[in-house]
Amino acid sequence: MSLIKIVTIKHANRSIWGHLAEREKSLPLVTPLDIYPQFQETRGSWFWDSGMAVVEIETEDGVTGSGWCEDGCDTIKNFIELHLKNLLIGQEASEIEGLWDRLFRASLPYGRKGAALHAISAIDIALWDIAGKVVGKPVYELLGGPVRDPIPVYASALHPVGHEKVAAEAKTYVEQGYKAMKMRFPYGPGEGVKGMRTNEEHIANVRDAVGDDIEIMADAYMGWDFLYAKKMVRMLEPYRLAWLEEAFLPDDLNSYAKLRQETDIPISGGEHEYTRFGFQQIIEKEAMDILQPDLRRCGGITEGRKIAALAYSAGLPVIPHAYGVTHIHFALGTVNCPMIEYFPMPCWDSLPDVEVEPIFHGEPQPENGVVRMTQEPGLGVSVNPKIFS
Repeated sequence: MSLIKIVTIKHANRSIWGHLAEREKSLPLVTPLDIYPQFQETRGSWFWDSGMAVVEIETEDGVTGSGWCEDGCDTIKNFIELHLKNLLIGQEASEIEGLWDRLFRASLPYGRKGAALHAISAIDIALWDIAGKVVGKPVYELLGGPVRDPIPVYASALHPVGHEKVAAEAKTYVEQGYKAMKMRFPYGPGEGVKGMRTNEEHIANVRDAVGDDIEIMADAYMGWDFLYAKKMVRMLEPYRLAWLEEAFLPDDLNSYAKLRQETDIPISGGEHEYTRFGFQQIIEKEAMDILQPDLRRCGGITEGRKIAALAYSAGLPVIPHAYGVTHIHFALGTVNCPMIEYFPMPCWDSLPDVEVEPIFHGEPQPENGVVRMTQEPGLGVSVNPKIFS
């Protein structure tokens, strides 16, 4: 028996997404609030302050596991301290499946999606960390991996900061060994035909810079509507996009499903979706070609496995949102996860002062377009205590 003894929650004014979260607040890209003129300039005009919660779970045997999630509004501690902690203390740490189910059912009055699932995700990740440490194996081996090693990563950046800068950035990623890269659209419906042409020019610029042998993708970050997207895909089809990401609000599955029927461009999404139930709806509506859960949101590694199984049965790939050691382990143990996302630093930019201290010690970084995981037990990383100061 390895009973849970202590549950500790800490908050840090950092983003689990790394440097991109702070940089993107001032970079141009379309967002869901672009329909309001006062919020069109940047995401920083409406986005919350960066923040993350770290959950540490210690067993009576002295094994400690860590998990984490985003926490920009500093809410996770209350969810866990005032409620979920009561369902953990004194319970068997290895009973990950049952603990997840109890936490989910107990939080239904205020949960099902959103921050409550973020909290459950962090707890679940910590329990998997413990499970690996107890048996002396990395989490990906507990998941049945590695199914492939190393894991391909794609470069996710290319904000519309000017054709020359973007072309240089794209060429740098090719030189660094990336075989795929994703860019951000600058405009949505509010900018009309002129904005549509600018969107196309941004895509064309990257395609010209990297040639035909590199996969390119583009992210609309929930900033479009169906009629706009219908027109845009006609303009974008000649550029052979590997996928068009998050064209609509996450609950607008009807628009996703209709857009799939309008274009040969694969449609992706899911970073703002939660649990197997949410992804089952996506699959049933045939709304997306590629599912992109974030394990630090959707319910952790336990729920990520179920989402991947549903996707596999439907013949769909799973490509997680954002970089992180959780997604490296997940990809290593998941047959239908062909790559993961990574946020490289553009050649024209530099790291903000707030991001100098790393969040994790021991987190592997990509080299030549791939990432390799160590044999360290559990998740194989430790949280840097300096981020809490």
